Amino acid sequence: MNIKEIARQAQVSVATVSRVLNHPELVQPETRAHILEIMARHNYTPNWFARRLNLSRTNTIALLVPSVEGGVNQKVVAGVESVATKKGSTVLLCSTHGLPKEEDRLLRMVFDRRVDGVICSSSNLTQARLNEYGLGSSAFVLIGQGDGEMTACYINFEGIAYKMTQHLLGLGRRRIDLLLDETGHSRNDPITSGYRRALLDADVQQGHIHTAAGGLRGGYLAARRLFATETLPDAIFAGSDDLAFGVMKAARDDGVNIPAQLAVVGFDDSPLCDLVTPELTSIEQPSKRLGMIAARLLFDLIEDAQIAEPVPQEVVLQPKLKIRRSCGNKKYIHELFD
Repeated sequence: MNIKEIARQAQVSVATVSRVLNHPELVQPETRAHILEIMARHNYTPNWFARRLNLSRTNTIALLVPSVEGGVNQKVVAGVESVATKKGSTVLLCSTHGLPKEEDRLLRMVFDRRVDGVICSSSNLTQARLNEYGLGSSAFVLIGQGDGEMTACYINFEGIAYKMTQHLLGLGRRRIDLLLDETGHSRNDPITSGYRRALLDADVQQGHIHTAAGGLRGGYLAARRLFATETLPDAIFAGSDDLAFGVMKAARDDGVNIPAQLAVVGFDDSPLCDLVTPELTSIEQPSKRLGMIAARLLFDLIEDAQIAEPVPQEVVLQPKLKIRRSCGNKKYIHELFD
């Protein structure tokens, strides 16, 4: 039983239940009595009450990410550390390698070590799973799209994939294939959803979705296999810049002209995008800002734990298209599109 379920049964908003707990004088007596009766019926005790029993601070927070390598994750780490340092806290950095079992093990481990709170970048973590581990009342922030029952922040990958596909369609590309990292990156599903939705809205036939081992070599080998087939797409939307760079190398080796014969776009806006020829169109992600917001949300939970029952928050950040030459664009090379 949590505050959201209490609100559902009482047929009021979560904010109203929170006011009953923290500022009961602001709630109509009948409504307050109704909510308190439901709480009593379910023996509901607010999480903040349990937290009062243990208010000792360790000045350490844990950050769980799929990998400590790669520019995007490094920017998230930098964002978290910048906020934690100002708060006088140390960040315990852990890599889950994108494995649910490792994620479970690390979550239990970091809470056993009595950290003040945890930030976890995950695509499949729910409040129910945290409750199973007995961590439901812990200060926790999810980097990823959650179930609405936990505080979360994430980048709108679905929306930006839709816009990137729209951009390619606007340049006259109609056979657009999608190339994704086969390791199951957490953003694969929203990218696929946005890509498919854009083609459907434009009444354009769905392209092929390919998977490849991550990195330059994975993109290179996938493109070489694709170029050996009879039907060549006129655009490849790669789920990472490294995959896109591999595609571009394969195109040069096979004599496929970019962008005349094939448009190529990436995802991450790495520094190399400006150095390859033609310059790579990509997606600029606010990754450091994402880490900073996650840390601020976590410290809000930690610092308010003894005062109020937290209401789950969700913060969505919007990335941007970084338009360059590899897609066939002929406008100013660094034009940004929201």
